[in-house]
Amino acid sequence: MNQEEKCKEATYNAWDKAKNVEDRIKRLEKVVSEYPKYIIPLADIARSYLDIDIDKAIKTYQKIIDLKDTFKDIWENELGKAYLFTNNIKKAIENFKKFDTHGIDYRNGLFIAFAYLKKGDRKRFEQQFDKWVSEDIEKSFDEYNYRDYINALFNKNETEFIENIWNKYYEKYSNMEPYKLYCELYKQHYVVSKIDDEDELDDEDDVPPKLSRAKFEELKIEYLYLVRKTMFGDADDTDYDRFFELQNLLFADVIF
Repeated sequence: MNQEEKCKEATYNAWDKAKNVEDRIKRLEKVVSEYPKYIIPLADIARSYLDIDIDKAIKTYQKIIDLKDTFKDIWENELGKAYLFTNNIKKAIENFKKFDTHGIDYRNGLFIAFAYLKKGDRKRFEQQFDKWVSEDIEKSFDEYNYRDYINALFNKNETEFIENIWNKYYEKYSNMEPYKLYCELYKQHYVVSKIDDEDELDDEDDVPPKLSRAKFEELKIEYLYLVRKTMFGDADDTDYDRFFELQNLLFADVIF
């Protein structure tokens, strides 16, 4: 195991074994002291401070900027966040966009939108946010995952603006007729999804056939029955296997 792999493992363990946020930060600080050439554990400390102390989060992001030339590899998405939280919006956008050309981070497009809003450009925020959600409509249900970032970056009026925009997409998809939403999700996942060459599916059987409306309704009834069984503790191993199979097949965690 090389140094980078050891750092990744130690960072994972810091998150996995921590009793609370403070304990996680202490564990991550130890990782940083042992592997100072890697940006991720320091970025994770900044992210963790957002839960308890925004000033310390900003100071940690500034530290990332100060040390950027000492890191073995620069993750522009994390460096972009550092610039965003220290109000260097131009640099933030440059790094987020640079990362988009070669990296994979499903949140990156949202942070580009955040940077535009921080710059005061609400129109560009809306355009970028629409692009981000359109790539994966499940994101319209995920606002709570970014609440700490939003509260730390924006004032009350800006936060309400973000909520209003996000709610439009949430209402659009949450109120969509279930089978129609299933068709949208199926198309997104299996028809127009961007798959890296090395990750392409080797066997067409890995792509489930699209369900007809009648079959969808039939499986929906079976799935909801299994939901009740699992809730009341009446399910056996076979029931659980089928429950998770249908959950994936129907995109049930989004639709129901």
